Amino acid sequence: MNEKATTVVKKRVLVSKEYKTICDFIDQFEGLAIDCEIALLQKFPSIESLTLKAILQVQVTTHIKALRWRHESRTSKYVDIYNKCSSNSKDSDILLKIAREHRVGPVTLCRYILKFKYEMKNKAEIAHLLKYPQLIEDQQLSANVIQCMCSDNQDGPLVDLKRRILGEEYEFKANEKTLKYLATKAGMHFHDENELRRLGYDKTPDLKMILPFLYRGEVINWIESKAGFGDIKSHRYYTQQQYQSYCNRFGPGIVIYWMGYQEETATLPDNDDGIIVLDDFPRLEDVELLDLSKPM
Repeated sequence: MNEKATTVVKKRVLVSKEYKTICDFIDQFEGLAIDCEIALLQKFPSIESLTLKAILQVQVTTHIKALRWRHESRTSKYVDIYNKCSSNSKDSDILLKIAREHRVGPVTLCRYILKFKYEMKNKAEIAHLLKYPQLIEDQQLSANVIQCMCSDNQDGPLVDLKRRILGEEYEFKANEKTLKYLATKAGMHFHDENELRRLGYDKTPDLKMILPFLYRGEVINWIESKAGFGDIKSHRYYTQQQYQSYCNRFGPGIVIYWMGYQEETATLPDNDDGIIVLDDFPRLEDVELLDLSKPM
């Protein structure tokens, strides 16, 4: 007897209590972000993995920004520790151990070390060495930097590349998980960002409907796609910087947070001017398109 496999749908929309529990776990975690990611997936199995990773990214970025001055002021101390350890060992994970012990991002630590050791003032020079660590003259330091690069899931050239690919996967490439593909498949007519810029618009949503459609009875003129998690703080920032201008210029629209969102984000007063928050492309049964074949 053949039984159909049951697909387990994991949560992407979280109530504030769930979201706070995850954030507290991340903030209290002792270790590297890459280790925290594994622990998150084990501790919260009912929540979508990409949702957990997106929340982790925001929390780590916030932590790095808040403590940048402290870690930067300790650079000479970190250099002394590295020099002492490297003089007694040829290991390639010395910097990684320092990063773990002092709760600083591995790639962030590499930036401080390279800047101090080679007296670099230009960020582009440091970025170049991070992108091509084999150019670092000190072979042991080079090996340590490479180890940090491969062990940091939040920062560095490898992470930047991964995020660009992920963003394109959700927004631009023609497959089942992309905005333009889904909109075309649904029969929608739209301009994308590039077409809108050619038409002279500065701030543009990902898709501007040529023909508006109805979503659960509400008129929709644009769709914005975010390859991230829509917590309240981030949503309010995007509303001020982007969504409000879209509403003023084009009318009501939809924002899709592909990694999910904090449940209360969808009901904020900030959305009253015409912002609908979703975690996936609108279901076809909730969409009503304008039928041009019918006589006016």
